Amino acid sequence: MKKKTVSLILILCMLFSCLTAVGFSAESKDYGLAKSCEDGNILHCFNWTLAQIKEELPNIAEAGFTSVQTSPLQSHDGNTQWYWLYQPKGFTIGNELGSYDDLRALCTEAHKYGVKIIVDVVANHVAGSKTGNLANSVENVFKTNKSTYFHNMGECTNYNNRYDVTHKNIGMPDLNSENTAIQNMVAAMIEQYKAAGVDGIRWDAAKHISLPSENCAFWDKMSKIDMYQYGEILDNPAGDSGTTVNKNLMNEYAQYIRVTDSKYSSTIMTAVRDGSNAKSTGYWNRQGLSTDRLIYWAESHDTYSNTDGWTKNINQNKIDRAYAILGARADAQSLYLSRPFEKNHTSIYYGKKGSTHFTSKEVAAVNHFHNAMIGKEEKYSNSGGCYVVWRQGGAVIVSMKDSDIDVTVSNNGKLVPVGTYLDEVSGSAFTVTETSITGHIGASGIAVIYNKEPDTPDLLIGDTSLDEHLDVDDATLIQRHLDAIITLPDDKQLAADADRDGQVTIVDATAIQWYLAEMDYSGSKVGKRLSEL
Repeated sequence: MKKKTVSLILILCMLFSCLTAVGFSAESKDYGLAKSCEDGNILHCFNWTLAQIKEELPNIAEAGFTSVQTSPLQSHDGNTQWYWLYQPKGFTIGNELGSYDDLRALCTEAHKYGVKIIVDVVANHVAGSKTGNLANSVENVFKTNKSTYFHNMGECTNYNNRYDVTHKNIGMPDLNSENTAIQNMVAAMIEQYKAAGVDGIRWDAAKHISLPSENCAFWDKMSKIDMYQYGEILDNPAGDSGTTVNKNLMNEYAQYIRVTDSKYSSTIMTAVRDGSNAKSTGYWNRQGLSTDRLIYWAESHDTYSNTDGWTKNINQNKIDRAYAILGARADAQSLYLSRPFEKNHTSIYYGKKGSTHFTSKEVAAVNHFHNAMIGKEEKYSNSGGCYVVWRQGGAVIVSMKDSDIDVTVSNNGKLVPVGTYLDEVSGSAFTVTETSITGHIGASGIAVIYNKEPDTPDLLIGDTSLDEHLDVDDATLIQRHLDAIITLPDDKQLAADADRDGQVTIVDATAIQWYLAEMDYSGSKVGKRLSEL
């Protein structure tokens, strides 16, 4: 092929223009995260300081988590154990985990990576005793208005009585959520969070705050603040009051906020722990709630850190297998807990960074799958001794019991296109036919497949325009791609990668220009065919 001679001056001018694209910043890298909290999974940085979260942001984004959930940031009573964070003095922002300015700085930095910030909020109660006595540290406004700012009805002992659940103390003085002044104080704090850049709110003890049908405007007022919001609702909102009562209450909560499906989460975790079959639909799905209003988890801070926490002694790998099932599901968000290193209820301290196992290949692969499959059809079942989540274009396959095993599972509904796939966790090949998926699951017991190996065209390296010609336009296209003026499709990026390092950079544009000037450029493969390498 005859080369065009390009003047060295032109090369230098082009090179100078390309310098604007040199360097890396978080903004210039696409981590493939979901664009909103509603579509992505959540990393719970339980007890972490805001500074610790900020430091870990590159790894969080690389692991595919769209959102990070902090522990409560309200000023609180007590000393160093984690549970004191859930005993606030009031609705003032800032504690040992970080100040309001620290939060604002975290949000600014997180957004550079496409990561959203969700803050845990305690609005049902303030610090004190189960009898209703206020802690000395509680803000004076609550002390001087105790008769109207609290329900003052004593301890809740009957969790099957809905009125008691919403009006009596669950270990601390229960705020009168029907009171407009209380609602306004909480709303003002949420607006402060929003102003700091916070994207979402997790409501602690949400089922203990009444609904509009129960003559309480709290949730209606909070839902009008334009932020992602979900509420912690453990078990039933009215205990054993009957399926219909609980179903109606949960459906009403879901009109205002998303809600946790702790029952289904527990069902999946138990099945994985025991190596048994697991249900395909969530508990609250079966009671009429839409999946996009639900939050799942394999493990929460309650199931780990409470005295009766039942997941703390389950092997981390089994937690990950349960998370793989839940995290791969369509529409719902799944929360992944950064486990504390201690297990004893009173030995778990706030401000102490937990496990960074969330960076493992298996966890990250599940998140990447979840993000890639947004809006795509889903099926779930048990097949061939595995739990399988099929999505339109891929699958997550979790072994029920063993690791490092060959498996064959159904290709349910032909959702996964025929072809060969590489497991994003172990790198092993999976063969997909119209009826089956066959391959080897590695040591984690989790396989994630969704990128079919393409039939690679025999491209001319450097021919960014794919016109079978090498000219200065090919270098210009790279420059425009780097400046985000255009986005080169995959085949053009494959041709543009002149030094074959797996990415398109300023170096590739320069290599093409040197080739056109008939000058040697170290490491360049410009002018060769892929088949020649």
